Amino acid sequence: MILAVVTGLVAGVLFGYVLQRGRLCFHAIFAGMYERRFALARAWLLAVALTSVGLTVLYATPVGRGLNTGLPLSPVGNILGGLIFGVGMAVAASCVSGLFFKLGSGMLGALVGLVGWTFGELAASRVRLPGPTVLPGGIDGTLPGVLGVPRAVVAIPFAALVVVLGWRWRGGDHRQYAWQWRWPFAGVALAVVAVASWLLAGLGGVGFGASTVGAVSGIATGDVNWWLVAFLCGIVLGGFLAARTAGGWWLRGETRVRYPRLLFGGFLLGFGALLAGGCNLGHGLSGVAQLNVSSWLVVIAFVLGIGLARKTQRVLSAPPVLSEKTY
Repeated sequence: MILAVVTGLVAGVLFGYVLQRGRLCFHAIFAGMYERRFALARAWLLAVALTSVGLTVLYATPVGRGLNTGLPLSPVGNILGGLIFGVGMAVAASCVSGLFFKLGSGMLGALVGLVGWTFGELAASRVRLPGPTVLPGGIDGTLPGVLGVPRAVVAIPFAALVVVLGWRWRGGDHRQYAWQWRWPFAGVALAVVAVASWLLAGLGGVGFGASTVGAVSGIATGDVNWWLVAFLCGIVLGGFLAARTAGGWWLRGETRVRYPRLLFGGFLLGFGALLAGGCNLGHGLSGVAQLNVSSWLVVIAFVLGIGLARKTQRVLSAPPVLSEKTY
């Protein structure tokens, strides 16, 4: 247990530091696409592409032989959970990892979101969705497995394509803060800590890298994943270290309307993540870097869920259309 806690804490601190310095909240990444702001999305895509190559190498090592090689495809849970999670991101204006690293940077309201997240995961643990598992876990659940080719055949061209397109499309690097890393550096840094999280997970005796799902439900059932619990605590600490040393530290509360949104949005994040079999880190970074078919499907559902919430908000906030009889 001690080794699991130490390696999980180190992985979490690294993640929290990079997420805070890059302001890599997955809600901002995906919601920015609707507003034609792509810098964070480019950082994320670069991180995914480079991590996919890193995992390909890691799987060939002795440590990699004990790691999870792919998540199953269960379309009902993946799509429904992903949509709920996306709506939750829009309501809370954050993702799960965002709540953790923002807490470290002084956002006290993130605690309300994390309370909602806790109850959401506990509620989802009682739900059993119908529907088949179309692709099993392991390599058969990945794009290379479906195509019947080695992982490197997909990972290396994918990474090369992302790097080339990123190099050709170098403009539009709009940073919100002076201390915020530019997107290429943030993407590379996120890839480095993502691969490191898998390596540290293997050393700590667990089979999966960066994620948030299972920490709460594991504690509730007595089957505690100490690596994961330490990892989440480490994100808070890493966010704190980054904010205090580089900038971004601001001890703050929220407006009154934000607290119920954080609570309800957090609930949807926890509920949706467990149904989908992964969160913004588990599917949106670790899973897509594994080249899982399910993880890419869930990410699409994330984006659609955010768009659905944004559309609903616009409709509800639109002024009424007056007919002639109204005058």
